Amino acid sequence: MGLVHFRYQISRRTRRSPGSRCSRRIVRRDTGFTLTELVIAMVVLAIVAAVAIPSFLGSRNSSYDKEAQTSIENVLKAAKFHYQNQGDFSDASSAQCGDSTGLAADLQKLEPGIDVVASSVSSTNSRIVSVQAVQTWDSTGGLLGCQGFYAVAFSSSGSCWAARIILEGKYLASGSVSPVVVNAQTNTSNNAVTTWSALAVNGNAFGVLKPQTSAADGDNTNKLGLIKTACKARTQSTGVADLGGNYIAPSQFYSSWRDVVAAPYIATAANCITTDTCAVGEIGPGGGTVFYVSATNFTSTGSDCGTSCKYLEYAPIGWIVSTTPSGQTNCEIAGTSTTDPKCRMFGAATTYNGTATAIGSGLANTTLITGASNTVGRAATVTRAFRGGTKSDWFLPSRDELNELCKYARQQTTGNTSTQCSSANSLRTGFTSGNYWSSTETGAATSIYQDFSTGSRGNRDKAELDSVRPVRAFG
Repeated sequence: MGLVHFRYQISRRTRRSPGSRCSRRIVRRDTGFTLTELVIAMVVLAIVAAVAIPSFLGSRNSSYDKEAQTSIENVLKAAKFHYQNQGDFSDASSAQCGDSTGLAADLQKLEPGIDVVASSVSSTNSRIVSVQAVQTWDSTGGLLGCQGFYAVAFSSSGSCWAARIILEGKYLASGSVSPVVVNAQTNTSNNAVTTWSALAVNGNAFGVLKPQTSAADGDNTNKLGLIKTACKARTQSTGVADLGGNYIAPSQFYSSWRDVVAAPYIATAANCITTDTCAVGEIGPGGGTVFYVSATNFTSTGSDCGTSCKYLEYAPIGWIVSTTPSGQTNCEIAGTSTTDPKCRMFGAATTYNGTATAIGSGLANTTLITGASNTVGRAATVTRAFRGGTKSDWFLPSRDELNELCKYARQQTTGNTSTQCSSANSLRTGFTSGNYWSSTETGAATSIYQDFSTGSRGNRDKAELDSVRPVRAFG
């Protein structure tokens, strides 16, 4: 009994020992995590996510881009088959070369798995391809016909992918401008491309418009919404040589699909030709300089843009010289390469018609004036006959249009028609100091003029000799 009791006491003491209680406390504490342990776990998870998520998104975007590229390639095959049957890229029903729903319908029959739409319709996903046929020219300015074709598709990655076929021709616009070019890289590694050259080439070419800047595509800062709106063949087939905000320049096309946008082929001046891409100071589609950008569309009756005009451009200095261009009649005081010509409005007028003053009314005024008598060699007729950029809708500006031109000439901010031109700042090179005629008539014998040396304006006898400068509207 004594031995048994002794062992029992030892056992009880062991269970009640401080070490035993401490062990139990340690066991209970090990069932949770400390704050430090939780922070460490979160940091580890963040590092893993930072590595894995971009990789996943990159793979997903590559998949989206590949789908858009595949759709375009299928449409290109259909276009080539159409060319073999048609003899060019025009539509089969009307032989139209341009924004033709007929061409889209022709290709839709050949490629029913893809929605083929006309060039004025934006692609909104990789299964919708916007198409357009374009004309090409040879080195002598000879028209070769409908020898070009564009196919454009929008990827869910936010990029707009485009492909071009040119089967014959050296230029995408008349007058030996906008050459058919393809970029050739000296190094195919995206992060090591340092030298690019634009090579004249026919055949297939591929390009991309991307919504973000990075080391690979650092010359394009467009946002997703702008690119999505511009992802249509009409915009991407402009043929304009310079880099644009929402179109792929000809020299940004490659001989294979790439995910970069190269440094652009830059001509002597910035150029713009499509809606939402032009800024004041850029060169417009008529070869003039943009001097007015409207916040909303305006109507210019008789202009190519009709009710969808947004810009005004002015003809360059030297637009008409003493050796009169074919089809034009110079002013009494002929223009030179550095000065504008000086015309009268009328010799003797008994009626007047062009009284409108607003932006967009200049062409209508000019047309009314040229329909009156005694206008040969006068301001309205001379400006109306100008054909810069092969455009036939040049005109004498209205009062408000001339005021905006005066502000640009004096290096003042344009766009607010309620602000009148003033003498502030110096006159730009290329403008004549003195009076310019507008097309706004105020009476049988008077019209509105504006003095580009002071910015002032008023009524003036139509028999006076004042400077004239054609302008045109476009959208």
